Amino acid sequence: MTETESRPARRTGRPPLTDRATLLAAARELGFSDLTVGAVTARVGVKYSTFYRHFPSLEALVAALVDDVVTEDVFPATEGRWQEQLLAFAAATFDVMAAHPGLAPALVRLPDAPAAMLGAFRRLTDILLEAGFTAEDAVIGASTVMHMGMQPWLTANARGTGDARRRDQVLASTEPFDAGVRAVFRDRLDDPPRSWTLSRVEIVIAGLETRLPS
Repeated sequence: MTETESRPARRTGRPPLTDRATLLAAARELGFSDLTVGAVTARVGVKYSTFYRHFPSLEALVAALVDDVVTEDVFPATEGRWQEQLLAFAAATFDVMAAHPGLAPALVRLPDAPAAMLGAFRRLTDILLEAGFTAEDAVIGASTVMHMGMQPWLTANARGTGDARRRDQVLASTEPFDAGVRAVFRDRLDDPPRSWTLSRVEIVIAGLETRLPS
């Protein structure tokens, strides 16, 4: 066998311009609020046709990005009473939405929830069932807390969250608001409204406590 014959054959054709992981990394750098196929391809430096070889649609990329940021680490299994578990779940939901602007609206538009969020929701309903709640109350309680953690970010835009905008409206209003109400908006409603959201969850918890069998 000659030296030429012993060499491995050279691969022909152009090397791949990018891969799925590179596109996903670019999407994460851009963030949900600025995510378009054009923005991703421009950032990576490829054509639209290259993008569609890896993702059939923008929705498919968004779904992959949601799964990439909403991991099990976001919703760790915690110990404590069911009340503490509800507060921890609400706080974790709020924090991941705060860390990724545009995530909350993206979640609402997707047909399926991330596996990590669904797993945390399942653990929470199990905890509520073990505490003595009916299945209906367990589902209503867990889903209400999850939605409350997301709600400030569903109303967010360049001017801030809806809660903060309502605070500013109340404080600037020429219509007479009760002094106590104004004080609550001024002193209790933080921006972003994490403490305010958890205070709202505490009201839900107080309501659930009344539904437990004596």
